[in-house]
Parts: sequence; structure tokens; C-alpha cells
Amino acid sequence: MAMKLYIKTIALAIAALGITPTQSCSETDIYNVDATAVPQAADYDNDIVINVDQETNTVNFSFVGKGVYPVWIIDGKTYSTKHEFSRYYRKAGEYSIEVKIANANGMSLGTLTKTFTIEKTKMDGFGGYVYDSPFNLWKTGNARINSFFYAPGWSQIADPTNSFDGDTFTLMFPEATTDQWQAQMHVGTDISLSEGEHYDGSVIFTASMDMNNVTLKIHPDGDDDDAHSFFPNQKINLTAGEPKTFWFSDLEAAVPMNNIVFTFDFGGNPAGVEVTIENIVIKKHSDDDGTELPELPSTPEPNWVGVDSPDNLWSLANYTNTFYYAPGWAQIADPVLTFSGRNFSVDLPEATTDQWQAQVAFATDLTVPDADVPYDFKVTLKSNADHPGVTVKLVQADEGETKHDGNFFFAERVPLTADSPKTFWVSSVKPVEGPMHAVNLVFDFGGNAAGTTVEISDITLQLHHD
Repeated sequence: MAMKLYIKTIALAIAALGITPTQSCSETDIYNVDATAVPQAADYDNDIVINVDQETNTVNFSFVGKGVYPVWIIDGKTYSTKHEFSRYYRKAGEYSIEVKIANANGMSLGTLTKTFTIEKTKMDGFGGYVYDSPFNLWKTGNARINSFFYAPGWSQIADPTNSFDGDTFTLMFPEATTDQWQAQMHVGTDISLSEGEHYDGSVIFTASMDMNNVTLKIHPDGDDDDAHSFFPNQKINLTAGEPKTFWFSDLEAAVPMNNIVFTFDFGGNPAGVEVTIENIVIKKHSDDDGTELPELPSTPEPNWVGVDSPDNLWSLANYTNTFYYAPGWAQIADPVLTFSGRNFSVDLPEATTDQWQAQVAFATDLTVPDADVPYDFKVTLKSNADHPGVTVKLVQADEGETKHDGNFFFAERVPLTADSPKTFWVSSVKPVEGPMHAVNLVFDFGGNAAGTTVEISDITLQLHHD
């Protein structure tokens, strides 16, 4: 009865408007769109606020206008329609963003352009080969995004948000993936490499969140056979906000590599992560661009288990804390630890001058029954002030009066730059003296400035696997 009444009411309304059954309504009629009420972009010039955090190279964009919404455009593509968002810029320089204004009646014809400045280029460590060198084949070639395969749970969804300005790729993955090859981008080029020739190369990655096992594979177009590719199984671990250079030297092309394709894979990514890929260099090894290569690490970085995985032994450990905080070797009140799950921060109100004057120890119930089994360890440190070297030591616990501080996996000092996260890791380490009945993890902040706060996160201790 209710449905019949509803239909009858509509019919009476149509008759009252004088519309015959053969007449139709346009979309504008149905939604009552008023073309004269489309907003004018110039009216909202003062409602766009851009703040640049020069310490972190993060730009915060906001729109404070009412009754309308912004359309933020970067590199000619719609990037966001949110009233607020942030974006990381690694390189120093002048940048711009376009903004249109929209409401229910449509989008402004006019466009606002706002500019801002990044003062410093962020790079901690080796920056790769010379990007603007005449030997860089990437600079003289042409590149384009060929395709994506973005498939959480192996079910393909819409491509990630992406832009490419000829130099830098920017990607945003809204959905998480779990496995390698579930978040691929294929970049095609007209660059060809000669069989038997040796090549160097480098790429800088930056991610807005921690992300492990990023894969880069370079191969001929139409031929991704591992035997014909450069480093098909190499994986790269990224720490949030830290640019990381992946580089190679003196690799031989096993076959003619015509129109090479760069296949990037971010499978295992967290939801909402943004990634930039920049400063791509590929050149003949015989062409010297003046780059001085860093020393290669003695061991490759391992594949890390998840922080919350049961394979992370630290996630299962029970522990108690002990302290020794002694500026001038005179002990004072313990520093304050603030925990967020297994992550924590330590506040050090008083300055110290020497190593071992600001110790925080975690006495755990972890044991090491077999000293011949290797382990991997990783931790991320971030300080609000420069620090000459935080000591990190994984050591056997004492037994009463019996000291075991000579039986440890490692004891390393990690220098920190203010507000720059630093990930310290070791791979395939063993106790130097033998099995451990219990393990202590010791951090020493000796040499800290007054008012220092250090954040410690993502501690991972795992069995090493080749």
C-alpha cells in the first residue's frame, strides 16, 4: 500500500508541473544544479594555507574555506580533495601546487597556483651516482609508466595514485598488500644495454612509512627471465622518512637488453604509504662520473620479519628495566621511559659527558642455548638533539656476583642527527664467548645534551636465515 501511495504522489506532482509522460527530465533538473553557483577560485585565495616543516621536509596543506572543497593538483593530476594533507619533498627547490574549488554545482574554471620552498635536500649517506652526468642514460632516454599490477590478496584493484614529472615518481598505495609482487609498477624506456657491457646504477627511494622487501628488477622489454635481469631477487628495506640509495656497480648485461624495463614492487606495503622514486642513474661502468663509492657492507641486510610477528623474539620477551643515570659519575634519579606498545622514548633532563653515564637496560627472559646459531638485530633511534653515539649492546645477563659483560653479540655506537631517524642493524651475529642463560639489551645515552629525548622503535631480534 505504501509503494502505491508513493507512486501516486509522484504522478500527481508531475501532472501539476505540466510534464507529460513523453517528456523527460535532464540531470540538471533532477539535481537542481545551478551553473551560476559554481565557485570562483579567486574568491578563496586566502583560504589556502601551506606550512613547510624545514626540519623534516614535510609540507602541510590545508583549506579553511566553508561550503566548498579543494581539488589539489600536482603535476597536472588530481592528488587529493581533502581539506588537509601532508606531503614529503626530499630535494631543495621551489615547488608549486594548483588548487581548484568545487561544490555541488561543479568545479571552478579558475585555478589558484601556490608556491613554496624546500630549503635543504635530505640525504643521510651515499647519494648514488651523478644524476645530471652526461653519462646517465636515463637522462638522455625516455621513460613512461607502462602498467601497474596492484592486487591485495592477489585480487587486482585500481592503480595506486601516481605521478611522474620526468624525473621523480610519486606513488600512494591506499590498500595494504601482504606478499611480494602484489604491488608492481612497470616503467618502460627506450634505453638499450649491450650484451657483455658492464654497467653502474643507482636509485633513491623514500617511503612515508616503514616498508620491507621493496624489489627492483631491470630487464629487457618482453623478457623478465631472472637470468637476463639485473638483481631480480634483491630486496630493499625502507625506514619512514629516510631516503635510501639502492646502487650497483660493474654488473654485466648477459644478453642484449633492448628497451629496458624497470619493474618496481612494493608488495607487503602498509595501507596509505607514499613512496617517491628519484635520481635514477644507469651508465656504463667505463664512464667515470667522479662518484666515490662507499664501502660495501660486510653482510647483506637480511629479510626482516614483522615487528609483531612471533618470529620476532623480542615481541615474546618479558623484561624488567634497570637504570644507571650519573652525570659526572654521580647517580641521580632514573630517566623517564614512556611506552607505546613495545616502542618507547627516554627523557634525559640532565646532560652527561661520557659513555656509560646514561644506561637503560632491559633484563629479559630470552635465552641462547646454542652459541653457534646466528641472529639478526635491528632498532630505529630518533633523538631531538644531536648525539655523538648511542651505545647499543646485546649481552649476557650477570648471575649474582658473576659478571658476563664480556659475552655479547655486539656493542656498537650509533651517532644521531637531531630529528633524523636512524636504523641500526647487524646480521648473522653470535655470542662471542658461549651460550647465554639470559639476555640483556642495553642502551647507553652517555654524552647526551640536557633535555634530550630519544625515541626507540621497531626492535627486532630474529634467527638468521640465509
